[in-house]
Amino acid sequence: MQNIPCKFIFMITVLWEEAVIQARKGVKCGGVLSSSVGNFSSPNFPGLYPPYTECSWLIVVSEGSTVQLTFQHFDLEFHESCEYDYVKIYNGESKDEGNLLGKFCGTDFPPQLTSSWHVLSVLFHSDKHVTSTGFFATYKKDICGGILNGLSGVITSPDYPDNYPNNAECQWLIQAAPDSKIRLVFTDFQMESEECNFDYVAIFDGPNLEENKAQRYCGYTNPPDTTSSSNELLVVFKSDFNIGGRGFKAHFSTGECREIFTTVKGNITSPRYPDLYPNNIICHWNIQLLPGFRIKIFFRDIELEERSSLSKECDYDHLSVYDGDSEDSPMLGRWCASDTPPPLTSSGNKLLLVLVTDRDTANKGFSVSYIGVVPMNVSCTRTDFQILVPSQSVPQLERSHIYLGSPSCPSQISGNNYKIYARFDTCGTEPQKRNNTSVIVSVLYVDFSFGTREDIHEYEVQCEPKRKEASVHILSGSDPLRLNALLDSAAESRLPEAESSETSDNGQDGSDVIFISICILAGILMLIAVVGLVLL
Repeated sequence: MQNIPCKFIFMITVLWEEAVIQARKGVKCGGVLSSSVGNFSSPNFPGLYPPYTECSWLIVVSEGSTVQLTFQHFDLEFHESCEYDYVKIYNGESKDEGNLLGKFCGTDFPPQLTSSWHVLSVLFHSDKHVTSTGFFATYKKDICGGILNGLSGVITSPDYPDNYPNNAECQWLIQAAPDSKIRLVFTDFQMESEECNFDYVAIFDGPNLEENKAQRYCGYTNPPDTTSSSNELLVVFKSDFNIGGRGFKAHFSTGECREIFTTVKGNITSPRYPDLYPNNIICHWNIQLLPGFRIKIFFRDIELEERSSLSKECDYDHLSVYDGDSEDSPMLGRWCASDTPPPLTSSGNKLLLVLVTDRDTANKGFSVSYIGVVPMNVSCTRTDFQILVPSQSVPQLERSHIYLGSPSCPSQISGNNYKIYARFDTCGTEPQKRNNTSVIVSVLYVDFSFGTREDIHEYEVQCEPKRKEASVHILSGSDPLRLNALLDSAAESRLPEAESSETSDNGQDGSDVIFISICILAGILMLIAVVGLVLL
């Protein structure tokens, strides 16, 4: 073990004590593998492995390297969910299920796997019945390159952040689940900058070195964010014989760890929820709605790693929410453990959720619901409501899809808005007493239903006629859960005003106009009477 730094000896000892699982008496298997290249197999390979056996191998290479694992033979008892005989592979120690890369059985070879750090564990289990020839696997230490199958991960040039070596060539093939795409983001980049012919990073949209699908980058500017068109992306790093640099660092995310939501409502969960989320991931979920919308999110469940006992902060696994589309946007909060945040509302039409997990202690994760808050302006007088919704914010809707109280009170088209003008004795309005104050209340419905899928959002509109003050707050719109079960009883502050195309649509008090008209008419009649008396 001379090639392993001394500071890892204790760690290896502890991990090995945890990893040694009781095997069947008389069967020797498992161990710590620390050479740069090696192999291991199931007990009695190529003969039949014994029943009721468990073995664990801990592969540890020098820090800064990764482990590449390849199966040369694989034949275990088959079960749909691999409950009988199986091989489990962990990105780190096997005692933490958050490190699980995969569970395999049958005769289909597991894919070639590369760890995201310098430790990889393999667990073999057989039950009391049906044995087979087992498996034979080889491993090697990778300084750079490999096949990456995780939900997310980090790629760096050799020796990063120190200068990369000369005459290096590395290839990383990132593979996601079928029908998924891969997003690659560079966070640091410094390389020789002569026309990208000497030192460079090349990104291929696919698994092969096809020049027509390649983009080369060099110099000191981060390459643009890249999203693959398929479930595979190839990254190549190459340096020549002189003039190096610090190199690069990039994050990739795939599948359920990188999603963009554009529907007016939805649900977001951590990977594998409600089972343990993976360790060592960085996941991004972007919510992007039409201009004018705001986004309200509700935390239905959250169980992450506990706070640091030293700093009392969320230094380990945590979920952050940003008021915008990037981590440069204002952060609305960061949470961990079982601290359930209150409902949050964005200031605009974009919101970003980021989950970061470290190398151990996974948990259940989180579940979040969100709903787009329709932009509208609600005003009132002593006798009526006036509601404006910008038509460009809901282009998929007809005017009949926005109504007050019932479909018999639909909106009308007024310039660039859908407009509802309703007296207090129509459209389902009713007087109520709230906090010893008389108010008029009704429900505004915005119907986003499509085909057989019903999706009707409800907003309570309220007016205090004495003060001519109107407010609106969302009631529901997330099926099967009604979001009002998560809301406070207090009303939201007024939503952003809709742009009005008519100056007369600014909430003029109709009752005041009537009162003034009556006064003028009375004055005219009085004047006529006086004139009549004079003439007589």
